[in-house]
Amino acid sequence: MDDSLRSTILAVDERLTDATITWLRHPVEHAEEQGAPADGGSLRASRDEASHDEDAYLVVAMAAAAVAAAEARADFDEDMPLNDRKVMVDGAATEAAEKILDRAPFGILVAAGEGERDDSPGAHTGQRLGLRGDDPSVAIDGVFDYVDGTELVATNQPGALTLGGFGSGVRPVPDLQAYAALAPTGVLGDLDIMARPEDGLVPLLENIARASGKRPDALTVATHSIASKPMHSTLIDLMRGRVREVLVPERVTVEPPYLLSLAGMSEPRIDSMIGAIGLSELAFAAGLVDLVAPEMGFVFRLASIAGPRAQPDLTGLDALFVFSEDEEAALRSGGWDKDRQYRSEDLVRPGTSRAAALFAVTDNPALGLRGPEPRDGGAAHVEGFLVKQAGRVGRISLSYRR
Repeated sequence: MDDSLRSTILAVDERLTDATITWLRHPVEHAEEQGAPADGGSLRASRDEASHDEDAYLVVAMAAAAVAAAEARADFDEDMPLNDRKVMVDGAATEAAEKILDRAPFGILVAAGEGERDDSPGAHTGQRLGLRGDDPSVAIDGVFDYVDGTELVATNQPGALTLGGFGSGVRPVPDLQAYAALAPTGVLGDLDIMARPEDGLVPLLENIARASGKRPDALTVATHSIASKPMHSTLIDLMRGRVREVLVPERVTVEPPYLLSLAGMSEPRIDSMIGAIGLSELAFAAGLVDLVAPEMGFVFRLASIAGPRAQPDLTGLDALFVFSEDEEAALRSGGWDKDRQYRSEDLVRPGTSRAAALFAVTDNPALGLRGPEPRDGGAAHVEGFLVKQAGRVGRISLSYRR
């Protein structure tokens, strides 16, 4: 299987000179751990062979985006504004990824992407890539954030990733936000996410703790960055007084390393994630959890981007739920209800995620990945992961000629 996938990856982009794939848990071994019959590995291997094109194009597109985003920094002017740097990074990554995806021998319908609302470079919901056909229903659903943590790249800080996922049951989302909580699926129906976040926090934590077999003060909870959004501070302070540890990113929230702790790929292992998250990031997160920890899921309500921007000095989350007329129109056109509570299954149908790929744009200590760097002879080297069903994770290293 590895040789076949490796060959397919190398054939996607003529610039590639080498590819290595190391499965952190072998597919057959993992199936046996789960009590699958002896021939289950062969059946899954057959399905994997059929999905090699999908996996290869997803991997190469996200790797190409990582290399392009990292190299974009060489064109920064010393006095270039931060936003201009971010646009340059996003533009380079988008161009590189979509050049690969548009050559795919299958159709891709973007269900979630970043940048449409601000007219920034990135994937846009409803966009079609790859093989065009008369029937878009036969296309694979794609969820892309070509650079998650653009500010980290623009300021040369660790933690930025390229993110891409394929599935067959992703509901299209507008470029807005959500207020969400991650919890065991069995308790999602008992969680009230519609209450004012600061007022509903205590019962939320109590229910999550009960479902996890812990006390609230034993929970480890990941949340949003406080660096650029003071509105998050009250909720963070409330959580710090009630749980064992609150993980607060210093600059920008990039969710996958926390979620991959559920598969033992980073530390500490989180019990929950509570806070504001972009809808496109939530779509990727829900798909990733479907792959690595299907016993977990999100409960969420829709949230505004315009509201917090209009009231940047608030220290609470009330502005999350003040929608502009344009935002309300976007929700209505997509059949979303701002006054309704949703779950992961309303966004990504359980068991329909096919694969997720992520590559480091800057060093990622949490996942043990290095950002793209030159090697002997000037070749570029990039590192990342391919995540498949049943929690199988392959560590991928690709080398490019200059």
